[in-house]
Amino acid sequence: MANLTVRNIEDDVKSALRLRAARKGVSVESEVRDILRAAAREETSLPPESEAERKARVARILALGRPPLKSFDLKAFSDELSAPSEGLPDGSE
Repeated sequence: MANLTVRNIEDDVKSALRLRAARKGVSVESEVRDILRAAAREETSLPPESEAERKARVARILALGRPPLKSFDLKAFSDELSAPSEGLPDGSE
């Protein structure tokens, strides 16, 4: 069996684990082992994805890194917004 050390657990999480273990009458260590075992089983029990689903997932991920379709000049846009509009009062005298 392997050992696992988990550091920097929030105090409220540690307290919740203690209470959960106490309600079951087991040690915190035993309760954490059960939680990890169940989480590992859930992950491995997911149904395998089809080739089409895999390709669609990869395409969605790759699309995140693509540049926008149209170039956008933020400076020009900002200048346009801050330029005084003709025909509208600007509040100055």
